Amino acid sequence: MKYSILLLLSFLIWSCDDPSLDDPNSGIDEVIEPVLDARLLSTIQVALDNPSNITRDITFDYNANNLLTTITETGNIDQITQASYGNGNQLQVLSISENMQPDTDVAVSYGNDTNVTATSIVVLNYTDDAGIPFEKTLYIDNQNRFDKVITTQTDLSGVTTQVENLELEYTQNFNVLRINKFDATGLIIGYSDFTYNFNNNPFTDMNDIIRLFMFDEFVPYSRYLPATRLDYDISGGSTVLERSIDYSYVLDAEGYPMSRELITTEGLITSLSFEFFNYRP
Repeated sequence: MKYSILLLLSFLIWSCDDPSLDDPNSGIDEVIEPVLDARLLSTIQVALDNPSNITRDITFDYNANNLLTTITETGNIDQITQASYGNGNQLQVLSISENMQPDTDVAVSYGNDTNVTATSIVVLNYTDDAGIPFEKTLYIDNQNRFDKVITTQTDLSGVTTQVENLELEYTQNFNVLRINKFDATGLIIGYSDFTYNFNNNPFTDMNDIIRLFMFDEFVPYSRYLPATRLDYDISGGSTVLERSIDYSYVLDAEGYPMSRELITTEGLITSLSFEFFNYRP
């Protein structure tokens, strides 16, 4: 299965736009609660090297309650994801079907982490193509945001190991400032830093579990979409920049991105890609 986390609740949390007009990289005196402002994606197209070289199409379908029900991807990946909801519009299951691969059901449960504190959590359980069970736990802070993600796997002998430990740091106006990556001993082994310009995030009216679990590549879990991303590796006492991404946007009259261009540099290689966003009328 191609998804990592990262990166999208009461248990259907909505992290939507807030009314602050402050600079997105500066602090504010008090945290402003987000407000609901529905703007739903209909499609995303991804192009490599030049804007006309479309390599991936993503289509979104919704039910009468504006809940995302189907994500259809075609191009370099052919995949259909169905979302099922229970009482109170809680997300219950993500059913993922991909060509030439076994279907994957991601079961979603809600509760508290009683081992240490009464922190609210969301737990995702699924089995990968090799039959290895995974469990991803999303921790919720006092602002109803996911601030920690821990993923474990259990091998065929029953031994469980941690494969990912991420902690999200936020600015006071709901932007992800840094994502820290820890090893199983709690030692930091890498981090990603973000900066922002003013825009509206098209993912904010999507279920947070879906957007964090399935669309981390778009960095949707913040008030704005980023202007830059820097990914660092920490090993042997040194910090090395592994990857940098510069984003530039074309916005519509309401400040939502119609498209963005990504300049990605890894090592000595720089690549160009494009993303096009379309919305339901």
